[in-house]
Amino acid sequence: MTLIVCLVVLFGAAAACAEGGPGPVRVTPVTTTVTSEPTDKPGGTLRLVGATMPTGDPGWAADPASRMLVRLVSRQLYSYRASTDPVFAAAPQPDLAVGPPEISEGGKVYTVVLRSSVRWDTPGFRRVTATDVARGIKRLCTPPKPSPMRGYFAATVMGFAVYCDDLARTPVAGARDFIEHRDISGVQVIGDETIEFHLLAPASDFADVLALPAAAPVPQEALAYPPDSSGYLEHLISDGPYHFSAAVNDEAYRLSRNPAWSASSDGVRPALADHVTLRVNMDAATAQAEIESGRADLALDSPVPAAEVAGLDARADGRLSTDGPGSVVSLTVGLHGPAAAALRVSAVRVALTYCVDRAAVAAALGGPVTATATAQLLQAPMAGYQPRDPFPTLGSTGDATRCREGARSAPGGPLTALTLLTTDSAAAAGVASALRDGFARGGVALRVIAVPAVDYPSRAMAATESQSWDLALDTVTPQWFGNAGRTVFQPMLEPAWSGPRPADGGYRNEQITLLLHSALAERDAATANTRWGDLERELLTDAAVIPLAVTVVPRMHSVNVRGFVRLGSLDNGDPTSVSMGIA
Repeated sequence: MTLIVCLVVLFGAAAACAEGGPGPVRVTPVTTTVTSEPTDKPGGTLRLVGATMPTGDPGWAADPASRMLVRLVSRQLYSYRASTDPVFAAAPQPDLAVGPPEISEGGKVYTVVLRSSVRWDTPGFRRVTATDVARGIKRLCTPPKPSPMRGYFAATVMGFAVYCDDLARTPVAGARDFIEHRDISGVQVIGDETIEFHLLAPASDFADVLALPAAAPVPQEALAYPPDSSGYLEHLISDGPYHFSAAVNDEAYRLSRNPAWSASSDGVRPALADHVTLRVNMDAATAQAEIESGRADLALDSPVPAAEVAGLDARADGRLSTDGPGSVVSLTVGLHGPAAAALRVSAVRVALTYCVDRAAVAAALGGPVTATATAQLLQAPMAGYQPRDPFPTLGSTGDATRCREGARSAPGGPLTALTLLTTDSAAAAGVASALRDGFARGGVALRVIAVPAVDYPSRAMAATESQSWDLALDTVTPQWFGNAGRTVFQPMLEPAWSGPRPADGGYRNEQITLLLHSALAERDAATANTRWGDLERELLTDAAVIPLAVTVVPRMHSVNVRGFVRLGSLDNGDPTSVSMGIA
């Protein structure tokens, strides 16, 4: 599972508030596994392994591995702290900021004051300033490969979209000067320690936006290297608890304590280990073997191999973590594909919900340990979540009779066949097979188009006149898990969203769009919860998106690790919060 803005192609790749501002958003508790109590014992080396070296560029840290690395070497205005209390863990905490933002002008201006004690590991330990924060946000649209996180700023910050358009038209060679000398109208620097954000509309989740890695400050020196490049990583300047040092033995990379960082300036990262090593070029099986043998401690990116999950769970192995929340696997209904005439009718789309055997889909995704059937897009502990299924069936197995009756009553004649777009991964193939069987019981044949993951976005987002599919198998992975409705619904429902998004079936509903913007702007927590719930209910009832299952990525750690607590924003344990019991 990835945590892309982000909404990710299915299996294609491996707030406290100022007075007068929005109050804490009520969220629903979930159970968190803690393998052993933290000892807070400093020292030792945390050994990370993975398939590839993640980016060190926070603006492009859109996957769990990259977010793990950025957690070690970078900071944001707000961040999430690992905690066994899921409500606390889902609320952004001051990081670079001295406290909550000051909210004014009806919720449209956020003023943030920075700590004066945060430093870069440059000669003389130069101070991290508001200009550095603004620079990091301005870089997000650097051509030719802008940040996948830019959509959250384009949707909230005044002038950001125009700035991005202008930067996109700038020759790559001129991007550095553009970023350094042109400003975003809605991002105003007031001296070294204050930054002011002017929003397009009130946004009760803006502290969560500022907790994205993409909101991290960037030093001026970084503009010498292309974003998300080996040069950026090689010359990375850290303001986090660790920085890169020389590798030893067979270690590909080694991080040591950053002398510019002080624990008193950081209320988010305990940073208990003295050193962190990263070894890459390992497949999932090799990484798992290294962790089980005690030669490594945590995997950066690879999940526990599916074949081993059930056995570890049956033995109640405390090293295994399958805590949620996770990602929602879903079907997007296409309204401009081969069966468009039928699928534009709400009653026909509702009939499709009865063709789906969600229990079989969950089984294909690994069964009850890592996948459970769901009929909704919100999860605990998201604002607005409450269990709902507008079209329930016995055991979530579907209802062949209702499926058949609805298909037969389609306008223009019986609906007997549909085209399903998926990626060509093994996991997607298993889900497609379960879907094919369920639809067949209702008399509807599924023709599956499986394409490489790299080609899926262009096919799933094709212009309406060239849409070649009726259903698209996709995954929605929220970027945060508290007041998180934006990260689920806005990329899905707004055609102008910039950055990664799920398949676009062409569904447009003015009432649901109004609910979306009303929920986004609502400053009263209780009312916001109601509006997010109303939005989800209306969307599910109209069956433009059909949720299938919630999946979680199984994670493993070694016996050396103490105090492992899974952090939703990382989809893994927090590498700065664990202590080392042996090495």
